Amino acid sequence: MRKTLSWIVSISLILGIGQGTWGNGTASANGEMKIKDIIRENTILMDNGTIWSTIDGERLIRTQGHVDAFTSSNVYSGLGVTSDGKLVEWDIGTAPHAVEGQSGVKQAAGPYWLKSDGTVWDSAGKVKNLENIALIGYGSKQMAALSKNGELLFEDPYKLGVFKKLATLPDASSVTAMAVYDSRVALLYGSGKVVLYQTYEFDDRGNFIPYTVTEDALNIEFAAKTAEHPTDALLVTRKDGTVWMTGNYKDRVKLTNQVSGLSKVVKTRVLTDLDNFYAQLSDGSWLLYARGEVKPVEVPRVSKLTVSTSELNPFVGDTVNVNIQEAYTNGANIKVVTAAANITVDKPHLLRIESDGSLKALGVGVSKVTISSSGISETVTISASLRSNLKYAKMIGGVVYVPAKSVFQALGGTTSALNGGLDVKLGDTSLFFKVKDKNAKLNGENIALKTAPVTEKGEMLIPASLFTDRLGATVKWDSKWRQANISFGDAEMTIVSQETASLVKKAMQGSLVKYIGKSYWVNDFLGWERFSKVTVTDILPDDSGGFVVVFKSASGKTLKSDVLSSASVSQLFSDGYSFLNYDPYKKYKWSASVWNKIKAGKIDYGMTKEQVLFSWGEPAGKSTVMESGKTIETWVYTNFDTVAFINGKVSVII
Repeated sequence: MRKTLSWIVSISLILGIGQGTWGNGTASANGEMKIKDIIRENTILMDNGTIWSTIDGERLIRTQGHVDAFTSSNVYSGLGVTSDGKLVEWDIGTAPHAVEGQSGVKQAAGPYWLKSDGTVWDSAGKVKNLENIALIGYGSKQMAALSKNGELLFEDPYKLGVFKKLATLPDASSVTAMAVYDSRVALLYGSGKVVLYQTYEFDDRGNFIPYTVTEDALNIEFAAKTAEHPTDALLVTRKDGTVWMTGNYKDRVKLTNQVSGLSKVVKTRVLTDLDNFYAQLSDGSWLLYARGEVKPVEVPRVSKLTVSTSELNPFVGDTVNVNIQEAYTNGANIKVVTAAANITVDKPHLLRIESDGSLKALGVGVSKVTISSSGISETVTISASLRSNLKYAKMIGGVVYVPAKSVFQALGGTTSALNGGLDVKLGDTSLFFKVKDKNAKLNGENIALKTAPVTEKGEMLIPASLFTDRLGATVKWDSKWRQANISFGDAEMTIVSQETASLVKKAMQGSLVKYIGKSYWVNDFLGWERFSKVTVTDILPDDSGGFVVVFKSASGKTLKSDVLSSASVSQLFSDGYSFLNYDPYKKYKWSASVWNKIKAGKIDYGMTKEQVLFSWGEPAGKSTVMESGKTIETWVYTNFDTVAFINGKVSVII
């Protein structure tokens, strides 16, 4: 199936959209989202468990879930822990997702995670020589752990997997957080006390020296040195809401400098160094401290709603798919599940809202559809026309008459016999007619028709002028084909006369004969088996002025098209959308598995761009970046589905 859509409201398509999910995130109690934690500008954890992150380092995505905490060891990758103890990971080419088989997770730090059974793990598996662990820390590519029996362990930077004991703590259960950086380990106790160990400082007995840095801390973070502060320092958020840092050289175990311009802080998150970090305030808001300047961090919120539909001008009976995208203030564009949005239709007798958020065209006419999401609304106009012509219009004495029952039903109305006449319900409008009576009723009020209704072979015909005078339509009589055309803006229907079919057949005779006897392969037509071979055996004119194409399948089964216009028949065999003029199985030597996925309109990892084109069709936009010697090409479809190729193979599907 192709995924090409016809139209986009409001803004042009922006490459860089995506949304994933695991579990069920919950909104904040007051309905306003707040930032819970920040790793860097575009890597944010919201208080409802949603993660904002990037793919390929640039493309913003939102992944909904219930993450309690997250961490990162480099710019492109990270780990998170959900409220039910599952591990979440992401990297440059993948969105945050639950790691299969990893449950009972208690904490993550850098590339490591701690399970509730006291074991420590990384991507290679269980870390040796670490058991019965209560807390872990990571920084500057160094790792430390605190065991449940109080042993403070530090990994030897020259002997990976070997841990040396820095101390045995009698009150280990009181430690609530750990910070690690360049041979230094800081411990935060529940009381607010901060104790610092340095692997290069020990006493005469060889014991590592513990330094008490403060007694009133809320949060601790190590930060890299700067030109003005040549020693890596410990950032400490104190209970009075101020932020301090340890000093240089011999003062590196003391709080010597208060960061100016910050108050009411409860926690910090280092961005790059001592001059660049985030600070969370007691009201839940965040600030960016950048070289002495303090700027508020904006919570990502929806700034614009973009709506696309699969068709602006459907036929009656068609289903119109609605696709919704929210543009966020952080530059992200997120696809919204249509069924979750609020959709209203001003004329429900013309368009019906289905349970999945799609629209069913019920009658000929123009409807306004309003879509609301995240407090923003967008309105689109749908004009539905009739695919097949109605029978029979008639010109009598210069007056055009049309069949009342079939025309009003085509307009989405209902008709019934009443008191010797015809009662019509058309949305909020009601009408009543009698044969040979110019007096009629519109919404219970008497009106006069220009001419009285007549009967033709037992069917009531009414003057077409009624639709112009009372219902806002445009009515035209086509003298060439002897048929009536009724339109409401772009919505239209045609009612042929008894002469129309012979006129059309005579005019078109022989123009479609060239297709008879030729073989084609089904691409996407009436749900027929994709890529099956069919042969055109006949093209039959219909009494409505259209044509039915008759096919024979490879098994000898007779298949027929719907009634089509002459132009539609020609387009059917030339546009490559409905039929192919070559055998795709001979042209492309792909596996049966790939063909089966293409037939089902699915794509999968490892597929080529040509295979994706067969399955989903041409995208609305493409972008290409080079990263680490790899070519990353991203395709975005106008229903906001996204697929990325690394070196020509599918690697990301959103």
